[in-house]
Amino acid sequence: MGRIKQGLDYFPLSTDFMHDRIVRRVMKREGDSAFTVLIYIMSYIYSGEGYYVRADNDFCDELSDQLFNTDNDTVHRVIHLFLEYGLFDSALYERYSILTSADVQRQYLFITKRRSQHNVCPDYCLLAEEKATDGVSDTVAETGENVTVSPDIVTVSRNAATKTALIKRKEKEKKENILPNPPFVKGGDEEEGSEGEEGAEETGGGMREEYDQRPARKKQSLTQEDIDRMKAPSDGCARNFSGLLENLRLFHVPPAEQYAIVRKSNYGEIGSDIWKGFSVIRGSGGKIKLPGHYLLSVLNK
Repeated sequence: MGRIKQGLDYFPLSTDFMHDRIVRRVMKREGDSAFTVLIYIMSYIYSGEGYYVRADNDFCDELSDQLFNTDNDTVHRVIHLFLEYGLFDSALYERYSILTSADVQRQYLFITKRRSQHNVCPDYCLLAEEKATDGVSDTVAETGENVTVSPDIVTVSRNAATKTALIKRKEKEKKENILPNPPFVKGGDEEEGSEGEEGAEETGGGMREEYDQRPARKKQSLTQEDIDRMKAPSDGCARNFSGLLENLRLFHVPPAEQYAIVRKSNYGEIGSDIWKGFSVIRGSGGKIKLPGHYLLSVLNK
């Protein structure tokens, strides 16, 4: 029996790939050869193990032999720059000498989701919030009996799924916000104080989702430390909360706007419009001067 294929036959390349800030920064330092090295690395990752490649000295030698006018030292410099700027995970490289990232692993799992088995090694996994486990199956029914399903059963299943989704959403809305203190200034006249208390009751002692629309004199300034203390709810929803925060910091979004974006995107829910918004910002070439405002406008549609 042949070995189950691990790698991929193809991998997608975003149309705004050349406009990515990290790619442009490395190309500015190392020239066009940096882009070629990156394409080769991605090809090795997806065609080999599917979500990582072991980048030892032999790998760099093999890569430099396939490139014109690019020596071994250049390959090493380019790899370390991509690690330094965060395109690949530096911790896993230091520990296991591999090149991978959360985006690469997420893309691999998405493409292979219909395989009978697809997994990411627990030691290499960067998707702690997205259940990347062994033996995940997304196959169609195995027997003819399972294929024939009555319309009534389908309707009941859809209704049950809708009710379950509504129940989960209501439970999530009732949860307390994880930030330690509400952003309202204590004191002031009684009207302002009572309004702040009412907002605290609505969110279980936390912040109101629309707090950023309140007058500046009625709220405290949030800090990046406040945002970093946030944690995504443990409700089983597929999220990339850490990736969301990394992107918000990369585009220098103020903490107050970060908080609003986190709540409106359901803590970086996979499939949310927030990820399309990030792609548009990267592809704008710096034309979007207020990325936080733009992301909020996308989420408010």
